[in-house]
Amino acid sequence: MRLFKKTGTALDDDLRAIVARGLRRIRRVLSSRRARDVLVEVLEVAEDQHELAIVMVDPGSPVSGASQRRRAKEGRYLTSASRGAFWRNMVRVAEALALCHDAGIVHGGVSMHSIFSHRDDSADYRLGGVEACVHISDGDLGDSGHLLRASATISFRQDWIDLAAVAGALLGLEGDNPPALLSVERRMLERLATPPQFQLFDGAVVLDELRNVVIELDRVGSSSDGELVLYPSRGVVQSDLPALSSGTIPAADGAAIMQFVADDLLSAGVRLVPAGQDTARLMTDLAIYNIRLMSDSVGMIEGAHQRRPNEWMHGAVEIVHRIHLSRNRTGAEERVQNLGPGAKRWRDLLEPVRSADATADVPIWFALILLEAFTLLREQFRLYPVDVIAPANAEASVVWLAPHDDAERDAQRETMGLRPAAEALRRELKDDDGKANWTLSQSARLAMGRERVPELSYEGSGLIKGKTAFAFGTNLSIQAGQRLFLRPRKDTGAERAIRRRLQNIVAARSNVELLRALDDPAQVAMDEVLRDIAAPGPPPADADMETSKIEAWGSIVDGRSINVVVGPPGVGKTFLISHLVKSILHQTPDARILVSSQNHETLVHMEDELRKFLPATSTIVVRVERSRSSEKESTLRRSSHSLLRSVSKPDPASAAIMTNQLNQIIQALKPVDSSEQSIADRALRDTDNLMLRSSDVTLATTSSHILEEMIADGDQFDWVFIEEAARANGAELIGALLLGNRRVMIGDHNQLSPFDAADRQKFYDASRAGELLRDAKEKLAAISDLPSEVEFALETLKADQFLLSDVLAIASRLEEPFRSIAAREEIRAGDTGRPSTIANTLREQSRMHPAICELVSNTFYKRLLVSSDRVKARKPAVECADGFPASPVVILDMPSLSVVKRRAFEQTVKRSIRNEVEATALLAAMKKLRPVIREGAPVPTLVVLSPYTAQVHHLERLLKPEIDVSAGTLFGFASPRGDAKFVYTSDSFQGGEADVVVASLVRNNVLVGTRALGFIKNPQRLNVFLSRAKHKLVLATSRQFIRNAVEGIDPDGVNDELSFLRIMLDEITRLSQADFPSVGKGACVIPVDEQGRLSQ
Repeated sequence: MRLFKKTGTALDDDLRAIVARGLRRIRRVLSSRRARDVLVEVLEVAEDQHELAIVMVDPGSPVSGASQRRRAKEGRYLTSASRGAFWRNMVRVAEALALCHDAGIVHGGVSMHSIFSHRDDSADYRLGGVEACVHISDGDLGDSGHLLRASATISFRQDWIDLAAVAGALLGLEGDNPPALLSVERRMLERLATPPQFQLFDGAVVLDELRNVVIELDRVGSSSDGELVLYPSRGVVQSDLPALSSGTIPAADGAAIMQFVADDLLSAGVRLVPAGQDTARLMTDLAIYNIRLMSDSVGMIEGAHQRRPNEWMHGAVEIVHRIHLSRNRTGAEERVQNLGPGAKRWRDLLEPVRSADATADVPIWFALILLEAFTLLREQFRLYPVDVIAPANAEASVVWLAPHDDAERDAQRETMGLRPAAEALRRELKDDDGKANWTLSQSARLAMGRERVPELSYEGSGLIKGKTAFAFGTNLSIQAGQRLFLRPRKDTGAERAIRRRLQNIVAARSNVELLRALDDPAQVAMDEVLRDIAAPGPPPADADMETSKIEAWGSIVDGRSINVVVGPPGVGKTFLISHLVKSILHQTPDARILVSSQNHETLVHMEDELRKFLPATSTIVVRVERSRSSEKESTLRRSSHSLLRSVSKPDPASAAIMTNQLNQIIQALKPVDSSEQSIADRALRDTDNLMLRSSDVTLATTSSHILEEMIADGDQFDWVFIEEAARANGAELIGALLLGNRRVMIGDHNQLSPFDAADRQKFYDASRAGELLRDAKEKLAAISDLPSEVEFALETLKADQFLLSDVLAIASRLEEPFRSIAAREEIRAGDTGRPSTIANTLREQSRMHPAICELVSNTFYKRLLVSSDRVKARKPAVECADGFPASPVVILDMPSLSVVKRRAFEQTVKRSIRNEVEATALLAAMKKLRPVIREGAPVPTLVVLSPYTAQVHHLERLLKPEIDVSAGTLFGFASPRGDAKFVYTSDSFQGGEADVVVASLVRNNVLVGTRALGFIKNPQRLNVFLSRAKHKLVLATSRQFIRNAVEGIDPDGVNDELSFLRIMLDEITRLSQADFPSVGKGACVIPVDEQGRLSQ
């Protein structure tokens, strides 16, 4: 403990505030394993009537102690060899300072009292004294801010100067017998004592120069024989050691994990290979342990992973002595002391440094790189070799292209399971929408240069000289006779997003705990220090939370490396998050919270809900992106404008001393020319940054450039909530997760998956992945600004087939990490008979009428989703006319195409499908529905959904005459988002809801196989489709068609992939016979003829 005597004055309050603020700042830095190794960890602040105490995690003693001074005077550092450990300790302190500086934190109190160590001869210095740290954004530093600092100067530069003073004092440079330093040491001390003012001199530069000093002083040890003592670091106990058991031992069962590792180290055939001056690797049949020497006789396990089949470390020597595993450093040193001569020296085993073959990076990091690399590499299969031909009488604005046969490229496509290029191009153009989607390039490089390229729009095809050719409208003249490559136009936004995600993955490289948690949170124990940071209080009594929400709340408060909340439709995920955020800010008013999601609409809804829950006068909520693409300004920029306007008219006394600042603010708000516009842009960017740093709650999409900038700046949030996490892959999640001390992912893997996830899974087949990696380095070299780590990762995978097979399996899981975690936890809960402490499922919904809920619950959620009493007692919002059934579920049942004389129900429109008969039936049904208008209540809403864009457009045309433009209503119903838009694709309406949902499934054909079902075969998308309605669901489809298609594909009923369709049809039949209060039968089936006329 570090104790501060109380004075009984206002200084005590100042001291309390300084310590609390400093510790909160530094705890955000302590989220990484390396930070916890070089910074003193603080457990808590305690006090009694006499003293205030900072309770630290076994830091050792301050280096200012009498023993250190005495040893320095005795000439401990007189020889060059003896100073090696000292400079390694300086590297540790400098690394701790660099971590603080990167996070925008000035330490402000570096001294011999704030650096801690256990022993003089070991490299174990840790930087403490963080009670006085200051963030560069702090603007409220009064005189009390200097209570704990030796100097009134607060700066990054001063921290290095203070470190130089500590180094000189420890070396005894002012003593009677100072050491004769090498020139490199003297230069280092001079650089620290007088940092250059006009050169870059940050943590990276200092660390590089300090390591050069260490290299100059390095000496190797000798050889001997003996018993060996080890202990694990705290970070290893939390993450690496539990991972060795592959989840068979819970990470929270520390004693069992330690016994498991101790037994492994006692097994036969343990071998050691040196890896550095003070590091080595131990190899058992099970695992590889990375060892760091903390003293001659004590080693620390600083990393461990399961041994891969190819890890045969050359030069390894067999360990013939017993290895003892202590629980911590104190136990290890006591063991050494008790053993006396029986405790043997690790250092004596280390021979001249030899490198090991295996990579130090965890496979999960490679898997994340692979996700994004394959996203780029797959684009090569949309480059089509073509010949430019010139038919007679061709128009000047039209270019004709004929597919060119390329045997080598077609062979590669065959390996990848793709059609030949010419056939693939024909199929793709068959569904083209006629927009300027295409261009031409001279080469097949993934990236094009800066030359101007044509914009092409597909217009049709024809036979020219016996060959099929395609006509494209063009804005540039293209010379005939060339062999070029037809390709989709470059999507610069998508490329930038990929680069951002890769940068985030590179930034996560050293955060092994987070990487492992993303794959399996059960294998990573949560850091106890983080558990108390901005902890929420108990669930609010007035919130009327049901049992599953209270259970989820409790799990989140208890904390795991990542908490997962599975939220089926209508269960109130936003409600839960909003209350958690409110509780966090109530308990810790200066907490910082990030809410992230895949799409803007979710964040817009979340912002609206948070503003309802949080006090506007004391809470700053900032959303980064624009609400709509048509808007010129983001909400963040609007908030900056609002802030500047609020201070642009101060009181006269303040205005007199703010003349210059007020002029800049006025220019920023109303620039009159280009020079003022540049000043305005700069001022607004600075204000944006201020708003972000000051906000209590920040909302940003997972692909936002703001997240990348925050990661680069070392920002850290107390909490990160990721909504709709099931729609993101691992590479999309890692950026937001990196920014959080506490992490919660919310979503529903039974609804929409990440985009293109099913098709992407094909690339993780070993042969296809090998083909992509074969020339990946050369292909990606054409894309500028990719991190160099991408090339390293791909070359490593290409050269190591054992690692590649592991990484491919992980990458397959990380395409849908939310689903993977939730499914694994469900299996574990079933095996153990205990509920998961990581994944909680919310089970009570308050959106859908109980009949609609039963349809959704029994089809997709194993009957676990139930209706709340509130929704059961809800008053109806819709009534029916002309004998239309009051049932909550109404099926407009079309005849199957196989039993009518009609040629087709479906019509192909470009890349989509429409069904005009279903649209006609839906219109007839809507005319029989009436909203129930109640005084003081909002007008009931109606939405029309279809999975196919062509059907959406047809329904929009059909319903346009029926919309009351002045009132913004359709048949008296309001639109779901208040913008007079009533028709959506089902995918675009995920997260939305309406009192009445009128829906068209479209498909009704005589095709064979799953292509007959199209959208309907996807249970996640159908789940979204059926679960948007609050009071009434009117669904147009053909039950007989669906049943025929399923029976044709799976006549024996053994295909689990389509079983949900059988269940859905059976549930509709059951509901049509079940009674519900006030509405009669739960479902009603209305026959519809082949012209779309409803049966009376």
